Amino acid sequence: MPTFSIPLSGLTASSTALATIANNLANLNTVGYKDARVLFRDLFYQSIGNNGAGDAIQQGAGAAVGSIPTSFTQGNVDPSGVSTDVAILGDGFFVVSKNGALSYTRAGNFEVNKASLLVTSDGQTVLGYPAVNGVVTPAQGLGPLTLGAGAISPASISLTCAEAIFQPSGRRTHI
Repeated sequence: MPTFSIPLSGLTASSTALATIANNLANLNTVGYKDARVLFRDLFYQSIGNNGAGDAIQQGAGAAVGSIPTSFTQGNVDPSGVSTDVAILGDGFFVVSKNGALSYTRAGNFEVNKASLLVTSDGQTVLGYPAVNGVVTPAQGLGPLTLGAGAISPASISLTCAEAIFQPSGRRTHI
């Protein structure tokens, strides 16, 4: 006689799937959001005997969430008209830092703060490799991206950590 735990495991897994779908819908218009999907797995099988051919008869013990992978497929790139907004074409993340802790994001809706640093909307500093006269030097390591003080639009900012270049025309170039 099956126990109540088998259908309960299916309900629990389905509840997680429904919560994931709700999260995807809630973040539909969030800049840089990547949707997730739920993959299910079988729980332990138990053998309850053999059939006439000698093969084991197995009964499953329910279902569970196996994983919730994030989909990193390329989304639409829509011009925003904001000169500090950038997008990633293909693979990659922007590297950002706050209080010494590194984080990664695909959201490119950046701003310039009072110290002329390129930052995220919540104040994380955007990091990149330094570029002099358009030549990127990754050997110097990641550092904050500083825009010229008082400059309305920078000559160029290299974001090779995210494989993109921001140009004053608002055009994004994949490198």
